[in-house]
Amino acid sequence: MNRIVDCITQAHDVGLLLVAILVCVTGCCLSVLASRRLRNASLQRRRAQLFLAALLTGSTIWSTHFIAMLAFEPGVDHGYGPVLTGLSFLAAIFGTLIAGLVFATRKSLGWTLMAGAAFGATVAVMHYIGMQAYLLPGRILWNVELKLASVVIGVALGAVAYHRIAYPVTRYCWLGGATLMALSICSLHLIGMASISIELSPLAVVPPQVISDHVLGHLVFGVTAIILAVGFAALSIESKLEDEAMLKLAHAASHDHLTGIPNRLWLSEWLEKFGRDKIAGRRHTIAIIAIDLDNFKEINDLRGHAAGDLVLRTVASRLVAVCKDDEDVARSGGDEFTAIKTGFSRLDEVIDFANRLRGVLEAPVEAAAYLAQLDGSLGIATSLKDGENTDDLIQKADFAMYRAKASTDTNICVYDAEMDEQNRERIMLVYDLRSAICNEEFELVYQLQHDLSNLEPIGCEALLRWRHPKRGLVPPDRFIPIAEETGIIQDIGFWVLRTTCIEAASWTQPLSLAVNVAPQQLTQPTFLENLADVLAESGLEPRRLELEVTEASVISDQAFTLEIIKKIKAMGVRIAMDDFGTGYSSLATLQMFPFDKIKIDRSFITDVHDDPQRAAIVRATLLLGSSLGIPVLAEGVEQEKELHFLQSEGCSFVQGYYFGRPLSLEDLRAVVSGAHRAVA
Repeated sequence: MNRIVDCITQAHDVGLLLVAILVCVTGCCLSVLASRRLRNASLQRRRAQLFLAALLTGSTIWSTHFIAMLAFEPGVDHGYGPVLTGLSFLAAIFGTLIAGLVFATRKSLGWTLMAGAAFGATVAVMHYIGMQAYLLPGRILWNVELKLASVVIGVALGAVAYHRIAYPVTRYCWLGGATLMALSICSLHLIGMASISIELSPLAVVPPQVISDHVLGHLVFGVTAIILAVGFAALSIESKLEDEAMLKLAHAASHDHLTGIPNRLWLSEWLEKFGRDKIAGRRHTIAIIAIDLDNFKEINDLRGHAAGDLVLRTVASRLVAVCKDDEDVARSGGDEFTAIKTGFSRLDEVIDFANRLRGVLEAPVEAAAYLAQLDGSLGIATSLKDGENTDDLIQKADFAMYRAKASTDTNICVYDAEMDEQNRERIMLVYDLRSAICNEEFELVYQLQHDLSNLEPIGCEALLRWRHPKRGLVPPDRFIPIAEETGIIQDIGFWVLRTTCIEAASWTQPLSLAVNVAPQQLTQPTFLENLADVLAESGLEPRRLELEVTEASVISDQAFTLEIIKKIKAMGVRIAMDDFGTGYSSLATLQMFPFDKIKIDRSFITDVHDDPQRAAIVRATLLLGSSLGIPVLAEGVEQEKELHFLQSEGCSFVQGYYFGRPLSLEDLRAVVSGAHRAVA
C-alpha cells in the first residue's frame, strides 16, 4: 500500500492525475448512460448504440491511461511507440464492444457479470499494451504480485459495476455503476504503475520517431474532447427524442385516438389531481356534466361505423370549441362525454355551460352524404350541493343524465336526491337485464290466434316474460323499453327468435308462429344473417314464421327498412304490421310496405260494439285491408259481443283473453297435440 501511495504522490503530477480522473469519471458517466439503453433498444437502434457505447467506453479507458502517463515523471527522456499506442486504442474499443454485446444480448446474472469481467480485462489489456508502448533509456521491471492484483481488482470492480447498471435498486444506481467503472480503470492503472520499477541503461536509446509527451498530450486531449463531445451530443439528442416519444405516448394514452380529445384515463387523472389541489386549498368548486348522444346508435347501425366515427369527431370538436377557461370535455366511452367546470360560484353558470354544450349537439352533422340530426341528454352534479367527492359527483351526474334521457320535457337535468333512488333502481334493472339470458330467467308464453270463420287456432304469438329471482315477475312494459333503449333488446330478440323457431319446428300441427321484432333489431347489420341461421338450424318452414313490426320500426329510415323487409319476404317469411292505428302515418306505410297481415291495436277493440268512433275506425281498417288484399287480425278480444261485431264486419283473425290467457309451453304443446280444446 505504501508503494502505491508513494507512486501516486511522488512519481506523478497530481494536477494532471486529477485531470485524468475527471476525464475518466465523465467518460464513465456517458458510457453508463449509453449502456443502459442497450438492453431495451430495438435491434436497429442497438447496433448504433452499441458502437457509441464502445467508442465512449474504449476512449475513456485509453484517454485515462495516457493522460495519467503524461502525469508520470520518470526523470529521464521517454516517448511512446506509435504502433503500440494505436494498437492499445483499438484493443480498448474492441474489448468494450465485446463486453457491450454480451451485456446487451445476454441478460442473465451470470452473463452480466461476465460482461463486466470482460470490461475489466479490456482495461488490463489496454493498460499493459500501452505500457509496452512506453519507451525510455532502460527497461521496466514488474512486481508480479502488484501486477496480478491490478488485474484482479480491475476485473472484480468491472463485474460489480455492470451488475449495478443492469440491476438498479434506485433511479440513481447508474451513478454507482459509473463510479465503480471509474474505480476499475483508475485502480488498475495506479496499481499497475506502482508495480513497475525502471532500470536505466546507458546502452538504451529512445528512438527519434517516437511520440513525445507534447505530441501525445495534444493527441489524447484532442481525441478525448471530440469523442466525449460526440457522445454527449448523441446522448442529449437521444434523450430529447425519448422525452418527446414519452410525451407523445402519454398524450396517446390520455387522449381518445378517434376524436383527439381527452379520454377516461385523462379524466381520472385530472379528477385525482383536483382532489389533491382542493385539499391544499388551491381549488374550490367543481361541476360534472354527463353527456349522452341521442339517436347515435341508429346512425351507426344504418350508415355504418365510418359515418358514426365522423359524427363523433365532429361532435367532439364542437364540444371542445365552446369550452372557456376552467372548462374541459373528455370522451368517457362510446357516444358518452363528460364535461368539467371549475371556479364558479352559482349553479346558473354551470347550466349556461350545459346549454352551450347542448346547443352544438342540436346542430346537424353531415356524414357520408347524410345529414345526421342529433341531440343530447345532459346530467349535472356540482360540489355546491351534491358533495365534494368526485367519484360520487360522476355517479350523480350519470343519474341526472338518465333522468334527462327519460324525460319528455327537458334534455338537461340537475341531480336531486329523489332522482338518486329512481335511477339507482333503473341502473340495477339494466345490470340484471344484461345477465338475464345467461341466468335463464326469461320465459315464453304463447297467445293463440284464431280463424273467425270457425274459431279454430291457426297460430300463436310468442310473448316474453322475465321472472327475476328476487323481483319476481317483471312486467314487460317495464323492462322492454329499457332493453330497447340500452340495445339489450338485440340479444333478447335473437334468443326469442331462436327459441321459438326451434320449438315451433317440433309441433305436430303446422301452426304459424308470430314473433315481435324491435326497431333496433331490424337496423342490426347481422339481423338477416341471424334470421337465416335460425331457420336453417331449427328446420322451421319460413312460411310458418311471421315477424311483427310496428310503425316505429319503419318511419326512421323507410328506404332502408323497406329493403330489409323485401329481403325477409324473399326468404319466405311473412311480415305483419303490429299496433295498426296508433301511428301517424299508417295509411302511407301500408301503401309502401308489402305486409302480409294487419293487426288492429287492442285499444280500438275494447267495447268496439258500444263505441261508434272505435267501430268506425275498425270498419275503415277492415275495408282498407280488404281493398289492399291484406287480412286483418284484431287484438285484445275479451267479450263475446266484441267477437260478434268483428265477425259481422268480416274480420279474418282474432286473439285475446276471450279464448284464454297466454299458454305456458306445456299447455301449448297439449293444444298442438290435440289433448284438449283451445277455447276456454
